[in-house]
Amino acid sequence: MFRRTRGFTLAELLVVLAILVILAGILFPVFQGVRASAQRAVCLSNFRQTTLAATLYISDYDDRFMPANYRPNTLANSRNDRTWVQLLLPYERSFALFRCPADTGVRDHIEATFDQDLVPGDTESRYYSASQRSNIGYNYLYLSPIMRPLGGHWAAFPRLASMVGNPSNTVMFVDSVWDRDAHGVPFGGGNYLVVPPCRFVERSGQIVDTFRIDPTSEIFTPNYGWKVNSPYSGQQFGGAWPWHRGHMNIARVDGSARSLTPTQLAAGCQIRNDWEGKITSPGNYGWDLN
Repeated sequence: MFRRTRGFTLAELLVVLAILVILAGILFPVFQGVRASAQRAVCLSNFRQTTLAATLYISDYDDRFMPANYRPNTLANSRNDRTWVQLLLPYERSFALFRCPADTGVRDHIEATFDQDLVPGDTESRYYSASQRSNIGYNYLYLSPIMRPLGGHWAAFPRLASMVGNPSNTVMFVDSVWDRDAHGVPFGGGNYLVVPPCRFVERSGQIVDTFRIDPTSEIFTPNYGWKVNSPYSGQQFGGAWPWHRGHMNIARVDGSARSLTPTQLAAGCQIRNDWEGKITSPGNYGWDLN
């Protein structure tokens, strides 16, 4: 004897599908938020480990910060140059720490350095090109400026860590980006060098250039400061970039790491194109040695 079973009606199926769509709409942002929080936590951990590696380097090299690189000119390659990222690799042993998990854009592979530039027997020379796309950007203009003295050559001049007046307020590393396309989409990875939002300060009625150790020297900068109203520029924030829902991870000289908005990171200064804005509150400005 056969028994007849009742199936779902079309109306019931539509109700179930509608409920599933509503639940997906509710839960999807939650999942995105959880993933973003996890990525920020991993990135902050990378920053803390990199700052610890920098502390060990500074201890080994007579209290001096890492040079941004050895030869900051067009003739530099993996044979004759090292970036600060490569200098810290012996203390970290993992290049993955210099990549932000929130940066899923297209970038060159580690092996992108030309073979003829590689140093035989040197396992870290292959990181030369990739290290320049580090998502951890270095506040080199204050901590290790690249200068060309009058009649001289370009060279890095690492500052002493003991010169930092307020280590708990001075930025050493910040989230960074290489560039963005015409649609505002980041690409190319990060930038191992970032620049501050402001540069000049008024002292005793005189305008002082805070980047210059020697007033007769030229200063190397990869761009001209933060850009006002440039939403599609990779240099909108001087190479820094808010990968984490409008926040940038930073690490300070004292080893602390946290997330800040671009506005918080530019506290104490007026942001204008080409560094025309002045540092208005040196005590709140977090980039200078103070």
